Amino acid sequence: MGIGEQGGATRAPRNAVEAAIKEMGELPVLDRTVEQVRRLADDPGATTQDIVVVLERDANLATNLIRLANAGLSHRPVRATSLHQAVTLVGRRAVGRLALEAAVCSFFERAPGSGGVARGHLHVHAVEVASCAAELARRVGIDDAEAHLAGLLHDMGKLVLPVAFGAALLDALSAETAGGPDRVVAERAALGTDHAEAGALLAAHAGLSTPVVDAICAHHGPPIEAPDAPKLTACVQVANATVALVHAQPADELLLDVALGTLGLPMSCLEEISLTALPAATAEPTGPALAEQVARLEREARTDELTGLLNRRYWSLAAREELTAREGSVLICDVDHFKRINDFHGHHTGDYVLAEIGRILGTHGVAGRLGGDEFALLVPAPRDGEQVAGDIATAVAATFEDPTMPVTLSIGVAASGAPGVEPGELLRRADGALYEAKRAGRATARCAHV
Repeated sequence: MGIGEQGGATRAPRNAVEAAIKEMGELPVLDRTVEQVRRLADDPGATTQDIVVVLERDANLATNLIRLANAGLSHRPVRATSLHQAVTLVGRRAVGRLALEAAVCSFFERAPGSGGVARGHLHVHAVEVASCAAELARRVGIDDAEAHLAGLLHDMGKLVLPVAFGAALLDALSAETAGGPDRVVAERAALGTDHAEAGALLAAHAGLSTPVVDAICAHHGPPIEAPDAPKLTACVQVANATVALVHAQPADELLLDVALGTLGLPMSCLEEISLTALPAATAEPTGPALAEQVARLEREARTDELTGLLNRRYWSLAAREELTAREGSVLICDVDHFKRINDFHGHHTGDYVLAEIGRILGTHGVAGRLGGDEFALLVPAPRDGEQVAGDIATAVAATFEDPTMPVTLSIGVAASGAPGVEPGELLRRADGALYEAKRAGRATARCAHV
C-alpha cells in the first residue's frame, strides 16, 4: 500500500510535515561522499586507500564510521583506531553499507529533535532493524541493499514530527506511549499523521524508490494478507519486531505473523536471524531469551485463546497439509441459538460452552475455531465425516444435560473423495451443507460431496 493510497494525513498536517522536510535538508542517502564510497566499494579495481581518501573529506562521517565499525566488531579483541584499519577490518563488501549508516548517524545528530527518543538510541535501533531486514531479504531472494536502506530509514519520521509540530508536543506523546503501534495511534489522534507516514514523505521527497517508501510507510502496518503483498515491506516489519523482541520490548504479534506468512518463513527463524544480524545485541540479552518469546508467539499466533484450538489461518494450513496426502472430510459446526445462551445465562457461560465444544471437537480430528461460535474439523479418511458428526452430537448432548440450557449443533459435512482438494473448497461445500442443516430445523447434520 503506497503513501498516496492509505488515506494518510489531512492537508494541514501534511503541509506541516512537508515544510519540516524542506527545513531539514537533504537525506544522507544522497550525500556525494557516501555515493562515492559505495561506488568504490563495489569497484574491484579500487583500493582501500581510495576509499579512505574519500572518507577523509568528511571528518564527522569518518568519526562515525570508525565508531560504528568498532561497535560491529565488539565481539572481537581488535579495535580500529584509523579509517584504514576500520575499512580493512569491516571488509570492502560492507564498507559502503557502513558509510550509509554513518551518514544517517550524522543526520540524526544534527536533527533538531526526535520526539522524546534519544538520538543515539534511535540510530542504534535503525541500524539493528536495517541489519535484520537485509538478512531477511537475502533469505527470501530480494534486494538486500533496498531492505537495508528501508530498515535504516524506517523511523526517520520521528525526526520530522518535532520540526513540524514542536518538540514539546512530541515529547509529551512519547512520555504517554513509548513506541510501537500504540505510538502511531497516539500520533495520528493528536497530529492527524504519524511518524511512519512522515518518514515515507521524507523518503519520497528524496526520490527513493516506491518499494522503499512503501516499506517505511507501512512498517507498523496494517497487516497485508495477500498473495502479492510486498516482501520488502514484510522484511522491515519482521525486522522491526525482531529487534523489539531481542530487547524484551512488545511487538505487534498480528503484524509479525502476517509478515512472516508473506515471506514464507516460520516464527522460529527469528532467533537465527537475530544471531546472524545482531551478534552484539544477542550476546548480552536484556530480557527473556528470544527462543522463549518466539515459542510463546508461535503458540499465541496459532491458537484461539479461549478454546486452545487452532485459529482459522493455522487450521487452514494444517488442513491443507493433511488433504494433500489423503482424503478426508471437513465439518463446520455452529452452536444453535448461541446468542440466547449469552443473553439468558451470561457471557461466562457462553465461553464455557465454546470451550467444551472445542474440547469435544479436538478428540475427533484437527479442530479449529473459525470465529464466534463457528468451528471447523478435519476428519482424515478412512473415518466417515457423517458418522463423526453423529458422534459429536451425542457427546454434546451428554455434556450439556441441563434442560434449562439446551446446547445443540448444526453441522455441515463435505467429503473430499480424493487427495489434493483445497480446504477452502471443502469449507465452501460444508458451509452450504450447514445452511441446509439450519433450514431443516437445526440440531442436525447435512453432507455435501466434492
